[in-house]
Amino acid sequence: MEPLRKEAKDNPSASANLLSKIFFCWLNPLFRIGYRRKLQEDDMYKVLPEDASDRLGEEYWNQEIQQAANELRPPKLTKALIQCYWKSYLLIGSYIFIEVYQIIQPVLLGKLIEYFESYDPANSPAVSEAYIYAAGISLSTISLTVLHHLYFYHVQRAGMKIRVAVCHMIYRKALCLNSSALAKTTTGQIVNLLSNDVNKFDEVTLYLHFLWIGPLQAASVIILLLYAIGPSCLAGMAVFFFMMPVQTMFGRLFSRLRAETAVLTDERIRTMSEVISGIRVIKMYGWEKPFGALVDEVRRMEISKIMKSSYLRGLNMASFFAASKVIIFVTVCVYVLTGNTLSASRVFMAVSLYGAVRLTITLFFPCAIEKVSESLISIERIKLHLYPDQDMDLLPGGDLAIVGDRGANLSGGQKARVSLARSVYQDADIYLLDDPLSAVDAEVGRCICGLLRKKPRILVTHQLQYLKAADQIVVLKEVRVVQPTKEESRFEGNVGLHMYVKYFMAGANFLVLLVLILLNALAHVSFVLMLVFVFLSGLTATSVVFGFVRSLVFFNVLVSSAQTLHNNMFNAILRTPIHFFDINPIGRILNRFSKDIGYLDSLLPWTFVDFIQVFLQVIGVIAVAAVIIPWILIPVVPLLVVFLFLRCYFLQTSRDIKRLESTTRSPVFSHLSSSLQGLSTIRAFKVQQRFQQTFDEYQDLHSEAWFLFLTTSRWFAVRLDGICSVFVTITAFGCLYLRDGLEPGAVGLALSYAVTLTGMFQWGVRQSAEIENMMTSVERVVEYAELESEAPWETDKQPSSDWPKAGCITFDRVNFSYSASEPLVLKNLSLVFKSREKVGIVGRTGAGKSSLISALFRLAEPEGRITIDGFLTSEIGLHTLRQKMSIIPQDPVLFTGTMRKNLDPFKQHTDEDLWNALQEVQMKAMVDELPSKLETVLTESGSNFSVGQRQLVCLARAILRKTRILIIDEATANVDPRTDGLIQQTIRDKFQECTVLTIAHRLNTIIDCDRILVLDAGRIQEYDEPYVLLQNQDGLFYQMVQQTGRAEAASLLHTAKQVTTSTFVPGQACP
Repeated sequence: MEPLRKEAKDNPSASANLLSKIFFCWLNPLFRIGYRRKLQEDDMYKVLPEDASDRLGEEYWNQEIQQAANELRPPKLTKALIQCYWKSYLLIGSYIFIEVYQIIQPVLLGKLIEYFESYDPANSPAVSEAYIYAAGISLSTISLTVLHHLYFYHVQRAGMKIRVAVCHMIYRKALCLNSSALAKTTTGQIVNLLSNDVNKFDEVTLYLHFLWIGPLQAASVIILLLYAIGPSCLAGMAVFFFMMPVQTMFGRLFSRLRAETAVLTDERIRTMSEVISGIRVIKMYGWEKPFGALVDEVRRMEISKIMKSSYLRGLNMASFFAASKVIIFVTVCVYVLTGNTLSASRVFMAVSLYGAVRLTITLFFPCAIEKVSESLISIERIKLHLYPDQDMDLLPGGDLAIVGDRGANLSGGQKARVSLARSVYQDADIYLLDDPLSAVDAEVGRCICGLLRKKPRILVTHQLQYLKAADQIVVLKEVRVVQPTKEESRFEGNVGLHMYVKYFMAGANFLVLLVLILLNALAHVSFVLMLVFVFLSGLTATSVVFGFVRSLVFFNVLVSSAQTLHNNMFNAILRTPIHFFDINPIGRILNRFSKDIGYLDSLLPWTFVDFIQVFLQVIGVIAVAAVIIPWILIPVVPLLVVFLFLRCYFLQTSRDIKRLESTTRSPVFSHLSSSLQGLSTIRAFKVQQRFQQTFDEYQDLHSEAWFLFLTTSRWFAVRLDGICSVFVTITAFGCLYLRDGLEPGAVGLALSYAVTLTGMFQWGVRQSAEIENMMTSVERVVEYAELESEAPWETDKQPSSDWPKAGCITFDRVNFSYSASEPLVLKNLSLVFKSREKVGIVGRTGAGKSSLISALFRLAEPEGRITIDGFLTSEIGLHTLRQKMSIIPQDPVLFTGTMRKNLDPFKQHTDEDLWNALQEVQMKAMVDELPSKLETVLTESGSNFSVGQRQLVCLARAILRKTRILIIDEATANVDPRTDGLIQQTIRDKFQECTVLTIAHRLNTIIDCDRILVLDAGRIQEYDEPYVLLQNQDGLFYQMVQQTGRAEAASLLHTAKQVTTSTFVPGQACP
């Protein structure tokens, strides 16, 4: 669990005055701080009370469930959301309603050009009227700027509120899932809901109002066009209305593809979650390749759907840019062919009117359809989740030590101690203890009879030595949570050019990129020529065709980049040392594979293509303006300088906020993953409310960053548009001031280009800043793609195929730590495990038992020499080494997939081999009763099997591998005596010719070993035969035996006495 930071600052927007709220001036101090230094979490402001996660509850959803039950119908999440938010969202629509009157601007422009067409210096009333028109253009531009950004600020905030409320509900529901519902729900599915599905609320609220504004604005424009150019306008509008059903069809296709993609994303993230959770076992088995292939296959299918969606987006976007060209061409042609004479005022008024609705009808309206379609799919997926049935001294820092994700930085014994201490700390009236002593030494067990002696205690246990202290025994038969988590790193400064190069080169080679540049150039050369020769149909068609091809190729390259970067990141994750997973919570890693990859898959390509097209259009407009009215370019240069300065100033802060937004997402996912892992514990201690509160605090932390991201974006946009409004005002009044000698056409071009150019300028600058912000996700993905790698899986130095024959293991002055910055956990170990020897490894919690196994498997590189049959392990590949040893781990790990795949992921064994292995561990009958036998698909982490059954499957894996070395890492700590006995007997029978190393806290499981290795604080304390060790009453092993109790100690001594050197005939001594 990641620590929450100290109290945040009060939010200045709550006390800001009206002008400060309109122009976001309350953010100025933050921008000054961000310009001087890197922003930290402590620089963020508290969420506003009305945006807090715990305030945005689910009462409307609960009411809908109750009402649906009464009416015998399924509940509708859409209805609950509408009931909750319709009033506030409808009120926001009043801001955008003014956008309908954007069409007044072209009318005023036409009137101003009419004045120049009939210019008479002696006509004073006409001059006054012209100034009124210029003032009207200026005021409409300024008012639209203010209202436009107020609208987008409020709808983005509304989307944030809905998203946060739904996330709260999703987590709350996860805490209430019953066992059957939990079996059908995967971590990947819930992570995907929280990372991708809920984001649709942020997107749909942006565009939803345009579903009614679009048709209303279109109707108003038709009326004005009929007045301006007569029925000829209907030809151009016909193109608009032809596109609308096409856009609707695209929306339906988006909806279908979104549903298909979401299922595959669930599957990929679920698999990733299992891989990360079980990475230690995967590495020790040498199973990285089959799991890599599994994720690659799911990702390949997912990217196939994403590519189709991207092609649709490309067509959508190309149609948006082509629409204006085709509409103007068709309108002008029809107008001239019907015998009308073109005049400057009519042409520019018509063009400006089309321009006024072009954005709404060909971009915002189709976006609304697309986002509504995608949102309905996401709402349905969320509803399916919401509706199922419910129901320390060794630690640095002592009791202030930070526990890693899922207790990754604690040994099994330390986890058990923390769990036991937590229950004692509760000071409850009744204690239900579910075998908490299996992974700890006998001394710890005394707390049940000591600290809790006056409390009723029900102890479920497999360890019979504790039964003598019980007041009553119930026998059941066949009844069916060392280093702190590291803070997540953040980049500083600009996103370097090298990052953009890596991004593009990941999607295409140099030749393809050259073709892409050529396509862009051809598309915009034809666009510029069309601006000059609007009557040439060939140019129009060429411009449209190149525009479509360019968009499709661009999307193909960028989605391919996302695919390559994902694969690089996943491969790097598989190859990085195990220490990385100990210090990085699972949620932090999944954040990059879900949210950041989500940006790379869809939003970043769309934004990049949009920016490139706008940028090239700006160049085209400037080129035409330079030829026709070069004097208008005089103010463009200072305008560009001001824009670029503002962009630089804005990005210094915005980039850091975007990076903070990314890192503050990780604790949300980590907390979710940890909660699902420990759901039974959370419920047993009745701390659901505490965990819900922690989730809400993490959500609020992320909302602080998100709120700043959307408000700083508005701060930037309103200033860019404000400067543009001033530029348009100067141009309008400048034309009147310089009216003598100006042609009507020049005035029309000057004013329409002033509006177009500044609009494009500010949009292009904003999109370039948005790209820089989104490129932080590329940074984060590339950071993981370049993680430190383990030693190679294979090397040129290969032992013989039958190595190791004897299984002799030698440690020669071995020191071991999990990273260079960590203290040694094994210190100067020198010892020999002889061929076929059975060695028990014991010691107090944290003595270094599991670390010895980690050194043997090279989970981190040890110092000194470790040899197996004389072969130096550091000289061979990791897979060569690890696949020649078998391990039965402390936590039995199974994976989603068939029983066959869990036993034999490389498909190296026949069905007969698999059934024989299951027979050896007495699992054959149980698997034979499964619906599809070996092909039965196990649920996530094998949760439909008991712990004991999972451990037996792990034993069956070891039998199948037929290796000469077997390591048992407290494998029987959590199983009943019968299963324990079965495992011990199977090991004696099937691994008689193997060298077996057994780590155990339960001394009865290793007392019959040939020798016992006693470790303490990473050093060898004792190493000899069990009976010999028990003769030393000052020895650590003797003390551990005595702590089990008098009867148990006597039994252990008797067993040890029977194990003498005569019963062990070693194969050969190690060289």
